[in-house]
Amino acid sequence: MENLKSSLKFFTLKLIQFTQFFYYKIFRKPFPRNKIELLKHRLNFYSYNLKGRSPIHNDYNYIFKKEITKKQFNIQINKFIGYEGSYIYECEAPLLKSAIEIYKNPRIDFKKSYLFKFYEKFQPQNYGELYKLSEKNSLFNLSSRIDFKPWINDFPNYESKSKGIFGPYDKNEIEHRITRLKNLFFNINKFGYLPTDKDIIKGYLIIIEDDYKFLITSGHHRVAVLKAINYFQKDKYNKVLVSFESKRSKIKIVDIKNIKKWPALTSLFCSEEDAIEFLKKFAF
Repeated sequence: MENLKSSLKFFTLKLIQFTQFFYYKIFRKPFPRNKIELLKHRLNFYSYNLKGRSPIHNDYNYIFKKEITKKQFNIQINKFIGYEGSYIYECEAPLLKSAIEIYKNPRIDFKKSYLFKFYEKFQPQNYGELYKLSEKNSLFNLSSRIDFKPWINDFPNYESKSKGIFGPYDKNEIEHRITRLKNLFFNINKFGYLPTDKDIIKGYLIIIEDDYKFLITSGHHRVAVLKAINYFQKDKYNKVLVSFESKRSKIKIVDIKNIKKWPALTSLFCSEEDAIEFLKKFAF
């Protein structure tokens, strides 16, 4: 009976993956977090890639302001920040608090999760509300659905829309995130944490004077789970292997001392004062 269930699950996953490939790769349709995508995660499709996997092993640790000589390097667990700012793992910390809930209760209903409540409560319309900027900041009225970083972009791309970890919410989106967190706990408990070149946590460094952070571009849910495990088991995942982002951005290090050369400042889209206030919503 178990073999039959396993075979049926595998067949269903392959059917979903074939359908998604055909629809999104051939017809170039957008990739929504719909019920089909949610079902794929409910079936924990990623677990099929973990059995017998050979992970990367690297003891090279990042040392503040020292040249990085390796492709992958280890970052201290408390140095991670989210792509939309520090709130994802600090202060409100919706992903981390939800991961801690799942650690305590793996069967928690997504509607009872902190993340669900956070999406209901936090629905910023602009950068001022999202990043808690001062009203005089020229970035205050930028739509919260626009991806803009002064150290990367000269001007906002108003046609390219995205949404971070906040409301208004779609229940599929929240359940999707909670299911991913649950799967990560299950997979790490069963197989261990097994990063490879393909799915290593990616991002870049942000440096302000005498401190640094690692801004995640890929791997938010993995970091939330690793931080939750470390929260309860201090001997685990004090350092996490990462690599620099190569697709979203070619930037490796954002240093405040180079702020005058940032694209948004050279284009005169925003002032140095506004850019510094914005950067500090990521670094501290």
